[in-house]
Amino acid sequence: MNNERTTALFDLLEAQARLGLNEIASLRQRVATLEAENRQLREALASSAPEPELPEPHAERSHTLPERAATAVVAEVAESAETEATTTPPDTPEAAPAASAERQAEGELPSPQALLNEWYRRYTNTFFKGHTRPLKVGIHEDLLAREPWPEKLVRRALACYVHLPRYLKAVRVGAERVDLDGQPAGTVNEEEASHARQKLEGLQARQRERDKHRKDKAEAKRHARLDQKLSDLLAKHGGRP
Repeated sequence: MNNERTTALFDLLEAQARLGLNEIASLRQRVATLEAENRQLREALASSAPEPELPEPHAERSHTLPERAATAVVAEVAESAETEATTTPPDTPEAAPAASAERQAEGELPSPQALLNEWYRRYTNTFFKGHTRPLKVGIHEDLLAREPWPEKLVRRALACYVHLPRYLKAVRVGAERVDLDGQPAGTVNEEEASHARQKLEGLQARQRERDKHRKDKAEAKRHARLDQKLSDLLAKHGGRP
C-alpha cells in the first residue's frame, strides 16, 4: 500500500514538473516573439525618421529617440516659461497702486492692518517689521498722493504702525527720519522724542494693566473651580459648606 502511494506521489510530482517546464517554454517563446516585434518597431521608427540637414556631433547621434523627445519637451517648457516671465508685469510699487485702485473701484476696501501689510511689501525702505526707523513728519500727505485710498483709511493704517512699541522706541533724539523712498527726511527733536516716550510709557502701563486683569481673572476662575470641587466633596460625604 505504501509503495502504491509513493508511486502515485512521484507520478504527480513528475506531471507537475512537466507542466512547469511546458509553461517556461511557452513563456520563453512569448518573450522571443515580443523581442522580435520590438526590433521591427525600432527599425520602422528609424526608417521613418527624417534625415538631418547638417551632421550632428557624435554625442548627439548616440542619443536615443526618447532622449531627443525629452530634450524637445524641456526646451518647449523653458521657452513657455520665458515668454510668460516677459509678458507678466512685475509686482512693483507702481503696479500695486493700480491694483489697489481697481479694488477700490469694485467697492473693496482693505482693513487698516491689511493696508499696512501692503506697505510693508511695497515700501521696504520705509516700513519695517524688525528694526524700525522714524517716519518723515507729514508722511501721510505723501501717502495720500500715492495711494488711491480714502484719507481716513490711510491715517488709520499709519496709526497702526506709529503706535507700535518698537516704532515709539525708535523715535529718539537725533534719530534720522525717512520718506516713502527710504531717503533722509529730517531728524527727531527733543519734543518729539519726549512725546513718543510718553506714548510708549502709556502703552506699557495699559499692557501691564491688561496682563494684571487677565491674571486676576484666571486666578478667580481657579479659586472658583477649587471651591466647586470642595463643595462637591462635602456634598458627597453628607456635609454642606
